[in-house]
Order: sequence, then structure tokens, then C-alpha cells
Amino acid sequence: MQKYDQDNPKLINSMVCTIDILGFSQMIVDSCKEGYGNKLLNEISYLINKNKQCIIPNKYSQGKIKIYTDNMIVGYPIKDDGEEELNEILDNVSEYQFNLALEGLFVRGGVSVGEFYINEDIVFGPALLDAHDTESNLACYPRIVLDNKTVSRLQKYINNYDIAPQHKKILIDNDGQWFLNYLNTIFKYYTKCNNEYEFEKIQIDLLFRHKDKVEEMLVINKENTRVWDKYVWIANYHNYFCDVYFPKEKQLKISRKNLLSWPREISKNDF
Repeated sequence: MQKYDQDNPKLINSMVCTIDILGFSQMIVDSCKEGYGNKLLNEISYLINKNKQCIIPNKYSQGKIKIYTDNMIVGYPIKDDGEEELNEILDNVSEYQFNLALEGLFVRGGVSVGEFYINEDIVFGPALLDAHDTESNLACYPRIVLDNKTVSRLQKYINNYDIAPQHKKILIDNDGQWFLNYLNTIFKYYTKCNNEYEFEKIQIDLLFRHKDKVEEMLVINKENTRVWDKYVWIANYHNYFCDVYFPKEKQLKISRKNLLSWPREISKNDF
């Protein structure tokens, strides 16, 4: 089993994911300008350290993480055909994304595969560049997108099954990008439930929490169209997910009136 050797740097075929928190640079500027920079620093540090355990869940994982400010880089060295490592990305990174969303922190990211190395001091390799390029140029919205190389691998894995385990973990967007279906994480909570009713109640409660955070961000950013549009994307994704899995729970959905920006006539109040 190959692993990233701290003392003997060597490129290893890996699954790589880069993650960036939406709007974090502006949060830093605003917090320091208004005198609560230390408070924001402590909150972000707490949330990232608390939730990064999702990505490297146990001592047996060969995965490694590098974090700087709002950015995270994750690498899993590949053994065999890489399906296990891609599944780790799909499951663990989705859980991390979901948990941050419940705190009002929405992320975008990119996933790639190829030569990569990571230790305490450095991250290096073409897979890192490809994942970052995917995040910067293809993700666009708060979604974690798979690049073409990763999609090709995933298609091969899926073809080996009648019903592939990855099937519900990925969605294909209107622009053709494959992205992590992070709300699917709510179905991992069954181990904490005593019966099906309790299981569904927990799922619905989690979706209500997600809905509240998205609506909050829509209100906060309503005058910044470029940023507001990104939260509209999340709201539409949220509503799609609720339509598919909880069609009878109409109150789970974000109101359409919050997702449209209507023009209005001029009034004396505009002068």
C-alpha cells in the first residue's frame, strides 16, 4: 500500500479534492474592519477542525489533509482501481460539505485524479493543479465538481453494477457538470435511529436546518446579485432534493418568491 512519506517525497497516483469556502475573503475583510477578526478566526478554526474528522475518519485511512485559511486540499493514495478512494471522496467530502452548510458556510470544489504528493510542508503534483482548475473554472456555484478524468473513472465503476453504490451520490447539473450530491448525507444518520419514523424525522429536521441557512444567505446577499445568484443555485438544488425524496413535505422547500428578483415601477421613495 503506497502512502505519502513525510521524509521521502514521491508522487503517488491519488484522488485529490480542493475545497474553498464561498465568500470567505470578504468575511475576513469585513470582520477585521469591524473589529471581530479574532472572533471569526476562532469560529472558523473550531468548525473546520470539528468537521475535518469526516474526511479522515479513522487511523486506518491513508488520506491526508492540508488546510490554509478557507482552503482545504485532500489526497487519497490509490490502490487497485481507485474505486474505494473515489467512494471516500464521495462520502467523506460530502459529509464535510453538508456539515459546514448547516453552519452557514457553503463551499465549492474540484475533484481530480493523478500524480500527487502531500506532507506537512508541501502539496505538489498535476492532480492538484487539475482539481484547483476544476474548482476555479467549472464549479462556479457552491458545488464540488468532478473533472473529466474522474467522471470517466466513475462511469467505468458504475458499469460494473446493476445498481451502482455511487448512483445517488452524484448529480449532473444543467451545464453537464457532475457534482457531489451532499444532501444525500442525511441518509447516513440511520445508525442513530430506533425506527423508520425517527429516521425520517431526523432527515426532515436536517433539511429544515439547511433550508433556514440558505434562506438566511439569500436575504443577506439580496443586494449583491453575483453572490445572491450562487445561493439561488443552492436553493434550487435543495428544492430538487426535497421534491425527489420528500415530495409530500411541501414546507421543506424554499419559496419561489425568494428565488426571483422582480422589477418595480419608480416611486417617490427612489428620490
